[in-house]
Amino acid sequence: MGVSLGGAIALQSVERGAFEQMYEHKFRAAVAFYPICSYLTGVMAAPSLILIGELDKFAQGCRDMVNGRSSDPGISRTVGEGIPVRLVVYPDTHQGFDVTRFKDPIEYLGYHLEFNQSATDQSIEALREFLHTSAGDR
Repeated sequence: MGVSLGGAIALQSVERGAFEQMYEHKFRAAVAFYPICSYLTGVMAAPSLILIGELDKFAQGCRDMVNGRSSDPGISRTVGEGIPVRLVVYPDTHQGFDVTRFKDPIEYLGYHLEFNQSATDQSIEALREFLHTSAGDR
């Protein structure tokens, strides 16, 4: 599980390919809070959950990945290949929605960071449900 770039790394860890095949012991699931999805294929070897705000600058890249679209000519995507990724997009929500320090929104390195209690509560419930149903004993 990771946030932002860490979320992208969590997804990359279960994406089919070199990183995933490098290790004998595999991750059973991945969870990403507002990750960068634009460079991922979306072909996963384990259940994956993405939690992102609608107003996050990375939201469209995650939608494109889940729907098999790519604006990057170097990325090949196929819908239905691999284990599906669950994408949850929170309306009227920015990056950093789960960080109480951003109750007063800030602009940082080109990112709008803003806490959102409703999205935080919903993401906690989505995370619990995902872990319970997708990452249990196999």
